[in-house]
Amino acid sequence: MKFIKVLFPLLFLGGLFSVVAFTNPTSPTTNITGLWADSNSSNFKHCYAIFSQEGNKIKVAHYLEFKGTPMVEIGEGSITGNKIDYKVKVTKAIPGWALSGEHILELSTDGNTLRGIYKDEQGNSGPMVFKKLRQ
Repeated sequence: MKFIKVLFPLLFLGGLFSVVAFTNPTSPTTNITGLWADSNSSNFKHCYAIFSQEGNKIKVAHYLEFKGTPMVEIGEGSITGNKIDYKVKVTKAIPGWALSGEHILELSTDGNTLRGIYKDEQGNSGPMVFKKLRQ
């Protein structure tokens, strides 16, 4: 009887630990960490984004050249399912372009394309497409 009184609580705690340790409903099933090529338009060259994802939080560094003029922006945001939303701040600007904005993207079912839109502080918006190069 003493053995059962000790064994039952241990089994209960072990089962509880297993449920807590191996189920996390907020964990994303996708991970966009890696190097992506911005394939938006022929006016843009040498366009790359590096995404880093921890849980549902993402960080991004984005470099591009528009008609030979470089631009760099960094951003932070989140991923929910296959939807990505992050705010960006430009650290190396193209004269006349906005200095902050938002990117709203959706990950393709095969996990190799991010497609969506950008919006900036000046009211501009347009399409964005990234293709995965490396993880």
